[in-house]
Amino acid sequence: MHKFFCNYNPLTGKYELSQMRGGFRNSILIQAEVDLLDEIKKNLQQLYENVVLIKEQNNNEELLSKLDDIELMISNLYYSIFSAPLELVNDNNLENATIKKCINIIDDLISKINIQEQSRLCFLIKNALVSLENN
Repeated sequence: MHKFFCNYNPLTGKYELSQMRGGFRNSILIQAEVDLLDEIKKNLQQLYENVVLIKEQNNNEELLSKLDDIELMISNLYYSIFSAPLELVNDNNLENATIKKCINIIDDLISKINIQEQSRLCFLIKNALVSLENN
């Protein structure tokens, strides 16, 4: 896993992932970092599973191509943070997925990740999802 730190952002009142280390390290900050990383990992996995389910429900070649690109960006984002591949989709874990759910998940990730390259990937994923929703 890469070296990221959890910092409290007083403007938003939330903890976020960053490359810069805050002033001091205490047990509250360390616990927040563990919780934040677990939540980011869970959300990325859920986003990936939703995109895969949407792909399985469609047969439009243009849509499938865009979803493939989104799936690749999600995989790259996950790997860039955790240095590990995403887990394969478990069929009995899948629920009804929509592009709107995916947009809500990526919005949550955008608010939690404050690292330049990873934030850029989040915004690219969001823009691609919004583009699909509008078409």
